Amino acid sequence: IYLKNAGYEARPLSVDHYYLELTDQPKFKIRNNRADVNYDHIEAMDVPLANAHIVALTQGKTVMTPQYSFKSGMREGPGHEFTLPEKNILIIEGIHALNPLYTQGVPPEAVFKIYISPLSALQVDDFNAVKTTNHRLLRRMCRDFLFRGYSVSQTLGAWQKVRVGEHAFIFPHQNDCDFVMNSAMEYELCVLKTFVEPGLSKVPPSDPNFELAQELLLTLKYIDCWDDRNVPSTSLLREFIGNGAFD
Repeated sequence: IYLKNAGYEARPLSVDHYYLELTDQPKFKIRNNRADVNYDHIEAMDVPLANAHIVALTQGKTVMTPQYSFKSGMREGPGHEFTLPEKNILIIEGIHALNPLYTQGVPPEAVFKIYISPLSALQVDDFNAVKTTNHRLLRRMCRDFLFRGYSVSQTLGAWQKVRVGEHAFIFPHQNDCDFVMNSAMEYELCVLKTFVEPGLSKVPPSDPNFELAQELLLTLKYIDCWDDRNVPSTSLLREFIGNGAFD
């Protein structure tokens, strides 16, 4: 929207649709167990296809981008025809979008990198604060439950893999960015609580993730529940709770 107001016709390309299909995932091939797949590892991505498409688009060519389903782990249909208008901007978006492997065929001077992350340390009282890592976990938990078919316990169980993946494949690239944006909004925790608290409350003591669930519930105890009706349709938070203007 902002680029359009400035006279540019920007087009978004999500690398999240460039995951390898489940049957092609290296870890899945070993035991045919989807739980083994680490979606936060760069090996889970079809980097050659994404790189080829990005290079082709910047050269004015038309490509068929894949449509990936997180619920099935497979690509759906023939994909979407995608063309970048001449002399306009391609926005590459997604968890691994900053990885230079995706743009290795593009001149460096044509790439502008933006790192977006919630960087909050909300102090709820003299003794309790919301850690940035927990802020991101609550976002992910909400999105996974609403749109990816994962239970709260499954998201909690995968969190350690996520943290390892961040340190290996995301954080090393953040210092190479041209701009860093803090996307944290203090009110969003009130909205996220409405979505995630019921699921967290159902994690039983026998669950290996029970302790982490209780830690999150203890933090949320100091925060009110808010309805999402006042969240703007263009808010970044809508990526995690749905009903956004760009859905």
